Amino acid sequence: MTTQDLANVIATESGLTTIQADKALSALATNVTNALRNNEEVYLAGIGTFTTSRVPSKMKGSSIASGSTTLETTRVPHFEPVKELLNAIR
Repeated sequence: MTTQDLANVIATESGLTTIQADKALSALATNVTNALRNNEEVYLAGIGTFTTSRVPSKMKGSSIASGSTTLETTRVPHFEPVKELLNAIR
């Protein structure tokens, strides 16, 4: 399902126009991204929790010719679905 497909479903089920549903989805994505950027947790009832996880630095490669490279510590997004969602798709 694409963003446009989801916007169409939201529009049909909520009485919004497709443009309004698309704007709502865009606002959701923007605000989830901003919250994660600020190291905040985002909980969506019935869906799950978005967080960030820290990936520690590590060495990459060990070839004598190319040498080794250090990959710096970074944060990556993480999603944990709620139990009801997990049960619904099993």
